[in-house]
Amino acid sequence: MNALGIALDSIWTHRLRSALTALGIVIGVFAVVTLTSLGAGVRSYVTSQFKSFGATLVTVTPAMPGAAATGHPGRFHGPPQNVPSTLTVGDVNAILGRHSSAIARVVPVAVLPLPVSTTPGGYSGLSVLGTDQAYFSAEQLAFSSGKFSGNGIVLGHAAAATLFPHVGNPTGRTLYLGKTVLTVSGVLKSTTGLTNAANQTVFMPVASGLKLADLNNISQIVVQAADNQSVNQAATVLTQVLDQRHPVHDFAVTKDSQMLTTINNTLSTITVFLSGLAAISLLVGGIGIMNIMLVTVTERFKEIGIRKSLGARDGDILIQFLAESVLLALLGGAIGVVLSAIASHVIGKVAGFPAGLTIGSVGLATGFSVLVGVVFGVLPALRASRLMPAVALRTE
Repeated sequence: MNALGIALDSIWTHRLRSALTALGIVIGVFAVVTLTSLGAGVRSYVTSQFKSFGATLVTVTPAMPGAAATGHPGRFHGPPQNVPSTLTVGDVNAILGRHSSAIARVVPVAVLPLPVSTTPGGYSGLSVLGTDQAYFSAEQLAFSSGKFSGNGIVLGHAAAATLFPHVGNPTGRTLYLGKTVLTVSGVLKSTTGLTNAANQTVFMPVASGLKLADLNNISQIVVQAADNQSVNQAATVLTQVLDQRHPVHDFAVTKDSQMLTTINNTLSTITVFLSGLAAISLLVGGIGIMNIMLVTVTERFKEIGIRKSLGARDGDILIQFLAESVLLALLGGAIGVVLSAIASHVIGKVAGFPAGLTIGSVGLATGFSVLVGVVFGVLPALRASRLMPAVALRTE
């Protein structure tokens, strides 16, 4: 307690110098803890998004012939670049024809290169997707009005606002897909997370869409398993069917759980890498502490000599200066954690995902602070403890 009291008194006496010394630790801890907290928040958000679907979706995408099933499709995306699709609506019907209890829905998805506008020859920049009614259930997309019909089109929430900016409910209005006039049969509710691309998408029946776009192949097949326990069986069934229909194995099968694992592993790697870069500032802060402590030892030679003359041992002097170094680092770490808590909360609110301090990040900050204080304070403390009383007292 005596060493702690002396350390606090010294820090307070030279509070401006102490604050500037601790600044490097503040910045380092702030950066490391903030990045760690945000990384954990993003992983938690992504996991919750997948869990909201029950992680029951299995997606089939085009792949190079003979390629391993390691594709990672995004929602509302077409075939991987430069990989032509050989998937067809016939493949969808063949999978449905197996009548497997492990499969709840099989949905064709076709990205259609069709311009959509409210005027002939116009262009809105919106994506057009060909699919069927089961798609909206599989992706948990809800309607704000109307429904998906066999001869109409459905608008995402933002797509409806883009095409009909002053119309509350555009159901029943007409649109041009190229030169073809179609009627809006429904509008989707706004969605977020993994399905937010639906907001900017126009949906139409896959058969008529392929005909209008003069295409024979679809972009993806989305299969929804009956439940979480049936995902592997569903993947096995559809793979068996497609192996028979595609002997060259020009497709890739990806489960949501695989995508989740890959995303989380990638996010963890990025977080660790960025945190490691941020930790460099802790090294700079530690060097600053060592520099100031060496100066402090030089300034307090006479105090050290008096204490040693009164019976203080080398270990007492060592602990005194080491305590001051560690306390400086801990104070810097505490301020960094507080600033990080504020920053993480604000960034999480703005970005739309939960972010806050975790026990792990606070523990990491505390451990780093103590380690920096000890490592960079031990040299000045050793120098102080090894001073001979007579030498120290002669110093002015």
